[in-house]
Amino acid sequence: MYPAPARHPAAPGGGGSGGAAGGLKFTVADTCERIKEEFNFIQQQYHSLKLECEKLASEKTEMQRHYVMYYEMSYGLNVEMHKQESDAEKSDQDLVVDVANEEASSPHANGEHSDPRENGTLEKLGAPGHVGGPASGTGSASVKDRPPSRSGSSSARSTPSLKSKDLGFDSHMRISASNGLSNIAGGKPAYSYHMNGEGQLQPVPFPSDALIGPGIPRHARQINTLTHGEVVCAVTISNPTKYVYTGGKGCVKVWDIGQSVGSASVKPVSQLDCLQRDNYIRSVKLLPDGRTLIVGGEASQLSIWDLASPTPRIKAELTSSAPACYALAISPDSKVCFSCCSDGNIAVWDLQNQTLVRQFQGHTDGASCIDISADGSKLWTGGLDNTVRSWDLREGRQLQQHDFTSQIFSLGYCPTGEWLAVGMENSNVEVLHATKSDKYQLHLHDSCVLSLRFASCGKWFVSTGKDNLLNAWRTPYGASIFQSKESSSVLSCDISADDKYIVTGSGDKKATVYEVIY
Repeated sequence: MYPAPARHPAAPGGGGSGGAAGGLKFTVADTCERIKEEFNFIQQQYHSLKLECEKLASEKTEMQRHYVMYYEMSYGLNVEMHKQESDAEKSDQDLVVDVANEEASSPHANGEHSDPRENGTLEKLGAPGHVGGPASGTGSASVKDRPPSRSGSSSARSTPSLKSKDLGFDSHMRISASNGLSNIAGGKPAYSYHMNGEGQLQPVPFPSDALIGPGIPRHARQINTLTHGEVVCAVTISNPTKYVYTGGKGCVKVWDIGQSVGSASVKPVSQLDCLQRDNYIRSVKLLPDGRTLIVGGEASQLSIWDLASPTPRIKAELTSSAPACYALAISPDSKVCFSCCSDGNIAVWDLQNQTLVRQFQGHTDGASCIDISADGSKLWTGGLDNTVRSWDLREGRQLQQHDFTSQIFSLGYCPTGEWLAVGMENSNVEVLHATKSDKYQLHLHDSCVLSLRFASCGKWFVSTGKDNLLNAWRTPYGASIFQSKESSSVLSCDISADDKYIVTGSGDKKATVYEVIY
C-alpha cells in the first residue's frame, strides 16, 4: 500500500538507519492525520475563545445594568436634595407663624388623630393589625428612609431616557405634592406616586375610604408554617379552599389547610414527584375543577397530574423545545394552558388533545410571568427583556408592548379589568391602566419583586420580594393595607378564591399561611 523505501533517496551525507530516518517523508494518510489534529486543536481554541467572548459580553451587560441602576439612584437622590433645599427655603420664609391660628387649625389640638390613610404615613406597619414574620411577633419593615423615587418611572415607553427633561423634571424643580402630602406624618416620605401622560410624578392623596369598606382587609394573621424541606418556588390554593400545593426541588407537596390551622407539626397529605430530582418547580396551576394539576419548572416537560384518582398520578406530559418553564396560566374554560418558556416564547397547549397548537413569539429573552383576563380574551406576559406584552387570544396576535428599564419578574391583571400590576427587578411595583397612559409607581420594596397576585374581588393585591416582605396594596393607587416581614426571600404567593387566605413560599424552605382579617 505504501511506496517502497528505495523510491525515496536518502539525505545527503546520511548513512545507515539514521540517514533513512532523517529523509522520512509523510504519507498522505499521515498528512491528513496531522491536518485533522491541527484542525481539532484550532477548533478547541475557537470554542475556548468563543466562551471567553460570551463571558465578557455577559459581564459587560451586567456592568451596564448596574451603571443604569446607580444612575437612577443618583438621579433620585439629586431630585430629593433639590426638594429638601426647596422645602428649607420655604420653611425659612414661613418662620413667622400665628401661633393662635396654628393651634386652632391643628387636628391634634382638638383631640383628633392624623389620618393613617395619607400617603407616606407608615406608622400603621407597627400597629396590632400588622402581621409578624415567622421569626418574631412583629415584622415592621425599615422603609421610612426610602427616597420618594429612584427615577421618574421604570417605564421606558413614557421615559425613553434618564435625562431630567425626559422625566418631566426641570433642573431646579422638586416633586410637587398634592395637598402637601409629599412629606407628612413626622417627615416620613410618600411611597405612592401617580404618573400622568407627560411622565410627571406626584404623590397620591389617598381617598378617605382607602383602607375601609367591603372587601378591604384590616390586616392578616399568620396561622401556620408548612415545612416543605426545600426552597418553595411555587404555591397555589385549591378552590374551594381546602388544599395548598407547594413546589420545591423535584416534587410538589399537598397540605390540608384545615389540618394546618393551629397545628404545631403539620405534615403533607401527599407528595407528587415531578421533573428531575434536582430540578426546581417554578409554577403549579390547578384547573378550575380542582381535579387536575399542571406542573412546570426547570425541564422541557410539563407534567399533568390526575388528582381525582385514588392515588395522584401523571396522566400526560407536554414537551416543548425550551429547556425550562418559568410560569403557567390556564384559560377560564380549562381547555388551554399557556407556558412561559425560557427561550422567550409563550407555548399554547390544547389540554384536551395534549398538543402544542401555537407559540406567541416576541420576547427576546426568557418569558418570566403571565396572567390571563377573566373572560379569557387577553393574555399578559412579562419578560427578562424588560417588556410587558398583551396578546389577543381570539386573533392570536400581539396587541401592546410596554417597555421598561428593568427586568420584569412578576405581574397580575386585575380580575375586574382595567389595571395591570407589574413587579420588577429594580424593586418598583407599577400599576398600569390597560387602555390609558396614566399609571402608579409604588415604593415599599427594597429589592426584586418576585411575585404578585390580585385578590378575586380586584380591590387589593399582594406582592412579595427578595427583601423578605409581603406587601398588600389597594388597587390601583397602592395605599399600603398591611405588611409582613418573613425570615427569608419570599419567592411566590397565592390568594384563595374567597380572599380569606394568603400563602407564601420562601427561601427558607417553607410556606407560610396567613388568614386575612376583615
